[in-house]
Formats: sequence, C-alpha cells, structure tokens
Amino acid sequence: MWGVIPAAGRGSRVVDDHVNGCKELIEINGRTMLQRTIDELRAAEVDGIVIVTSPNKPAIKTSLEESGELTRGDIKFVEQAEPNGLVDAITQAIPICGENMLVATPDNLYLRHPCPAYELLRVHGTSQRCVIGVVPVVSPWGEMLGDTGRVDSLYNSKNSEHRALSGILEKRKTKPFPLTVPPRWRCTGRMIVTTEFWWQTGFDDVEKLGALASQGRLLAAELDADYIDIGIPTGLAYAREHYGE
Repeated sequence: MWGVIPAAGRGSRVVDDHVNGCKELIEINGRTMLQRTIDELRAAEVDGIVIVTSPNKPAIKTSLEESGELTRGDIKFVEQAEPNGLVDAITQAIPICGENMLVATPDNLYLRHPCPAYELLRVHGTSQRCVIGVVPVVSPWGEMLGDTGRVDSLYNSKNSEHRALSGILEKRKTKPFPLTVPPRWRCTGRMIVTTEFWWQTGFDDVEKLGALASQGRLLAAELDADYIDIGIPTGLAYAREHYGE
C-alpha cells in the first residue's frame, strides 16, 4: 500500500509561521513536518509515497530535492489545482497508487509513539477495512483542540479483533474539546481508505467516514501518543516549547 501526503492546503491558521509559503516546511527540532511524515511512512514500509502539492507551492519539491529526500526514488508528486478539500486532494493520487491508500497529513506530531502509520497498517492487514487513527484526548495538549473529529464511541467489532467507530460527531470548531474521565477519543490525521470509502455518499471525508461507521465498517487504530496539532498556533507553540527547535 502507498502512503499519500496531502500538502496542497493553505494552512491559513499558522500562515505567519510558514516557510517559503508552506506550512509543511515548518521545522520542529531541526526537521520539517513534511520530512517527519515521510520518515514515518518509510518506517511503516509503504510501497511508495505520493505527495499532493499545489502549483502555488513549488518550495515543497525544491526543499525535498535540496535535502536529498528524493534520492531513494520512492516519492512521486501530483498536483491539486485548487485547495478543494481532503477528498479532492487524495483523489489526485489514485492514478499512481490506486484507491487503497494510507493518508498521512503533515501537521501532526505523535509524541511517545514511534510509528502511527504502522498501527493503521496492522489493523488493516487483519481486516482489509478502512481504518482511522484515534487518540484519547487528555490535558494539557487536549485543551488546545477545538471540538472536531470527536468519536461518538468505540465498540468491539463482531467481524474483527479490533474496535470500530460508531460515528464521528458534528464539528463544533468554536467550542473546546470536552475533556472527560475517561477521556473521549478523537480522530487524527492518519487513515487508510479502501475502495469502499469511495463508494460512500458524502461531500467530504467526515461524511464518507461517518457513512462507513454507520455500517460498522470503520475500524480504529488506537494510538498511545500525545497528539499535537501543528496546524494551530497554540499547538505549534506547545510543540516548540516541549519538543525543542
């Protein structure tokens, strides 16, 4: 299975920290977020990597050329003409990798976990289902998150040794993520989509994933990690303070 990195978005929430117009080139502890995502996918031993770029972000490819990341020959590029959302972005990768892919957004840090992508591949390998990475939301980093991507509940799947999602709750971007005991689960920027994902009705990824969850066909890869969203100013500041420059 190929890994797909969507890197064509505007990243408007952290625009003041962009490097050469790219959120993906922000560095944490001396390595860009894009490089960190490539490292993770390579550690998971994907067949290859497709990076979805924008014609307005030539610095993505230039940066990887200059850093030597392209010398292995395992990275290919496609363009998303306009930033029309995640589903449209990963659709551009289908001609290269097919409809089954591991999607990894490059604005997430998973502290204390060596390779989240591997966990998703492990769940998919025994089930052949769509899989989404989830983390239990706890303080202090959970206090930085808006109430988006919250999982309704996890339950034991009848046809799998893994747990399934009952649903993904509606986004409430202006509300804080509710911190509870025990903690609630949140979807993160890692998912495996298969052909059945593309069959689902829905405009965006949340609607398609929600449709799969309602059928009992969306499994969870439970990640034991501190999840830091670099795509928000507070998350980026927290990562720089606690993970170093």
